[in-house]
Amino acid sequence: MRDQTIICIAPRRWDALWKETQAIMSRLAVCNRVLYFEPGRDPEHGVVAEMRRNWPVLYRPVTPELHQNLMVIPSPPMLPHGRRHLPQWALRATMPLVVRFNAAVLVRHVRRVLHALAVTDPILWLTDPYQVPLLGKFGEKVACYFNFDEFAEIAENHRVRHFLQRLDDDLTRRADVVFTTSRAQWMRRQSLNPKIHLVPNAVDFELFHRAVTGELTIPADIASVPRPIIGFVGWLTHHIDVPLLRRICEAYPNCSLVLVGPDRLAASADLDALRRQPNVFFLGRKEHSAVPAYLSVFDVALMPYILSGHVVAAYPAKLHEYLAAGRPVVATALPELRPFESVVWLAQSRDEFVQKVGQALAGSSAEAIEARLAVARENTWDQRVAEISQIVETLLRREAA
Repeated sequence: MRDQTIICIAPRRWDALWKETQAIMSRLAVCNRVLYFEPGRDPEHGVVAEMRRNWPVLYRPVTPELHQNLMVIPSPPMLPHGRRHLPQWALRATMPLVVRFNAAVLVRHVRRVLHALAVTDPILWLTDPYQVPLLGKFGEKVACYFNFDEFAEIAENHRVRHFLQRLDDDLTRRADVVFTTSRAQWMRRQSLNPKIHLVPNAVDFELFHRAVTGELTIPADIASVPRPIIGFVGWLTHHIDVPLLRRICEAYPNCSLVLVGPDRLAASADLDALRRQPNVFFLGRKEHSAVPAYLSVFDVALMPYILSGHVVAAYPAKLHEYLAAGRPVVATALPELRPFESVVWLAQSRDEFVQKVGQALAGSSAEAIEARLAVARENTWDQRVAEISQIVETLLRREAA
């Protein structure tokens, strides 16, 4: 696929925690023009800060060009929906109205940008069920839905999950092509749209492989942390098994437990106890380019998830990032991780998880490290984006015919 204009209605800001949407769009922008519309509010940032940042956009669109073919465009603030304090009857009455209102604001905003840039016949790239009212609003020749999570399951307000699932199903049916990042997501949607493709998460291999080469400078905040290091990189939020982390740091008092990433963990007795442990280090959010330097000093890398809700259908991107860094990996036995049992220690219980951390700490042979690298080489974002481009190009030719 070349010389197309792609309207990406993104789920997060460009400078937010680097994930699948930024990885895909940065590569599609090599041969196409990408208009990356940031959300009116990114969950990584506070409501007030996002309102202050995005309110002026309502009156005057900003279209900065990040790279030659990639424009990152802030969006106006949106009305909140699914408020937990509202009763069920109020949610049923207000949520459809709020979704339509937010869509109308965003349509007006995007159309103004498209007019200013003289864009016609774009490709529309949607990433969220709430975006279903945007279909058909921009004269798009192809509408893609990139489903990277089970949004109904991840919603904090359980009372809106049924409504959100209906939006997800509607978007799946109406999109010209659907991409999913896990087999579970694919299986749930295959009956809704025959043009559905499995495109799992992947890795920037060249970036993360640097953790193996010894060429990286160890960051100051982890250089002083005692070894061995048992580490995690990513969002610290509701899907992280805090009681398990507490057991790990208590079972291995001579090791350091290092947690790298935005801290959104809910208050609990286990979390308070975890923070009090002398061998636990919360290092906060790091830039994507800096993550390999932290991984380079991990002796074991963790995926300590609670196996429920949306996690059951998840294909964590950090799997291949850890493997590309050559790290021994211990993970909760997610269904999507089972094909990788030859290179990952999978645990069915907390007891087994703690035990396998000890096995992973015993060290890795050169052959084991190379086996991890070989899996990561087969799962790069360059390969995934080439597959996406071929699928969309085939669809464009069929539409043209």
